[in-house]
Order: sequence, then C-alpha cells, then structure tokens
Amino acid sequence: MKHLVINGVDFQVENFEEQVVKNEKTKEDLKEISFTFSVIGESENNLYQGFFNASEYEVYIPEVNETLKTKKGPFSYSYSGNGINQDTKVSFSVKLNQQSEIEPETSMSDNDRFLMNLASEVLLNKARFKTLFDLLAEKELITSEDFTKKFDEDSKENLDKYHKELFEGIIE
Repeated sequence: MKHLVINGVDFQVENFEEQVVKNEKTKEDLKEISFTFSVIGESENNLYQGFFNASEYEVYIPEVNETLKTKKGPFSYSYSGNGINQDTKVSFSVKLNQQSEIEPETSMSDNDRFLMNLASEVLLNKARFKTLFDLLAEKELITSEDFTKKFDEDSKENLDKYHKELFEGIIE
C-alpha cells in the first residue's frame, strides 16, 4: 500500500506506478501516475465517482515529499454481481497525468471545481464523523443503536430544514 493525498483527501492505494512520458508539444518530461483502490458499498462508490469527476487534481506523494498538479486520465471502476449494494466491493483504477509547466492548460470549470470540492468535503466530513463516533463508542458514551435511533429521529424532523439551508440559503 502507498499513501497519497489527492486534493487534501488521504488515499491508501495499491498497484501504484509512476512513469515519465515526454510531452510532444513542449518536450518536457512529465510524470504519469496510476493506481488502484477499493471501497465497500454504494454510498462509498458514489462519493469516489463524484470525487474523480473533476478534470484537475493536486497530488501529494508523502514518501518523496512531492506535489504534482495533474489532470485526469483514464478512470474506471468495477464490481462483481448484479448491482452495487452496501456490501459490494468496488475497485477503482485511476491514471493522473502531470500538467505541463510550459503549456497552458484549460482551467477547471466551475462545475468541476464545485463537484471536486463537494466530494472532498463529504469525504473529510465522513472521516471526521467516523472518528468522533468511534471515540464516543470507545469511551462507552454512545452505542450504535442509540446513535441510529437519534439519527433517524433527527432526520425525520429536520431534513427539510437542512435542505433549505444547503440549497436555498434559508436558515431558520
């Protein structure tokens, strides 16, 4: 396993490969990285598909203390079975190409930037939430059943309010 940080999100990846390719226009030697990783479940699959829907990424490779500005190359995912459910293992294969320092790249669209930032925030918040829940459970301050019951109650009472806050900017 190799550790990468992509747009601020930690990834533990497998099958990491890095190769140098020559940019035909600028004659620069640029890096091309490829890797795989897996997630479990439909919601995780949707999060990571959204995350890799953008066209540009900043990749930090801690092992060599290197940061690359990259653009998306080929991206795919696969799973076994008739569909994706909460127990389905989904494998992703990603290739990112270093951007030229000389050749101007088309800038990221507002939609790409929004989707990338949204996916990053969702992933970071999920990690924060899981850490908080695990800490409270470890200290025996909460059980999974208590949490699920309270979450269901709050969701029923406040989902419309949260929707208005998020999409309409209306804070009640």
